[in-house]
Amino acid sequence: MQKRVCKLIKMKPPVAAGNGLLFASGDTVPTDEDTGYQTSCIFQHTDGGIGTAFYINEGDEDSCAFVAVAGLTVAQEALLGATAGVATASKALILDASGEVTSGTLILGDGNMAAGTGVTTASGGYSYYRVTKVGDLFKTEILLDITGLNDGDTAADVVGKDGDTVNCHIGQINAAINGTIIAGRMTCLEVPATGHVDLDLWTANDGDLAQDVAISTATGEVQLVQAASWADGDMIPFDAFPPDEDYLILATGSQGSDKDYTGGQFLIELWGV
Repeated sequence: MQKRVCKLIKMKPPVAAGNGLLFASGDTVPTDEDTGYQTSCIFQHTDGGIGTAFYINEGDEDSCAFVAVAGLTVAQEALLGATAGVATASKALILDASGEVTSGTLILGDGNMAAGTGVTTASGGYSYYRVTKVGDLFKTEILLDITGLNDGDTAADVVGKDGDTVNCHIGQINAAINGTIIAGRMTCLEVPATGHVDLDLWTANDGDLAQDVAISTATGEVQLVQAASWADGDMIPFDAFPPDEDYLILATGSQGSDKDYTGGQFLIELWGV
C-alpha cells in the first residue's frame, strides 16, 4: 500500500529509522526537546511568515530541535549569478577560473600606485607596481626601468623625461593601501647605462617636480637611499621611510651628464603596517 501511494505522488518510499514523523505541519512549531519527530523532519508552520514558515529538525526522535530555514536575501541571490571582476570595498570577491587566494594573501593590485607623467611619457622604460597584504603586513613592490629618462646636468637633479617635464615621481604612498612604511630597500637589477650610475631615491611632499630641477627645491624632501655607484645586484636598505601621501623621486647623486638612459632596472620594496 505504501509503495502504491508513493508511486501516485511521485516520491520514493520514506526510509524510516524509527516511529517518529518525517513530515508535520501546524500553527505552532514544536518545542525543543519534544519527542516524536525524526532527524530531518520537515515542519510547515501554517501561521508563519517570512523566515518562519519552514523548519527542519536538527535534533532527533527523543529530543527535537526545529530550526527555521530562511529564504535567500536579495544580496545572496545576486551572488549566485555574480561574475568575476574588480574588487570593491564591502563587496564579495568572486574569483575567475584562474584566480586564487593562498596563504592569507590579499592581492591589492597594480592600479593603486602609478608613476607621474614625467616618467611614464619617456620612451623605452616602464614602471610596474604590486601591493600585497599578508596578515597585518603590507608589501609594496615597484619594478622600474629608467630607459628614456634623463639624469639632468648637475648633482641632485630630479630624474625624468628630458625637457623639464613635470610630474617626475615614481609613485605616491597611501597609508590605506601601502600601510605606514617601516622598512624598505632598493635593488639594482641592471646597471644604469649612458646616464650617470650614481642615482639616489628621495621622498618629498611634491609630485609635480620637473626634470632637471634640484631636489632641494622640494618640500619635505628626505633621502631614502644614497648610492655612490650602482652595480648589478647591489641592494641598499632605506635610511628613512616615506610618510603618508609623500612621493618617491629619483635624483642624481654626485653629478649628472644630461643624457638619456639606455638601460637600468631597479626593484624598490617597501613594508608597511
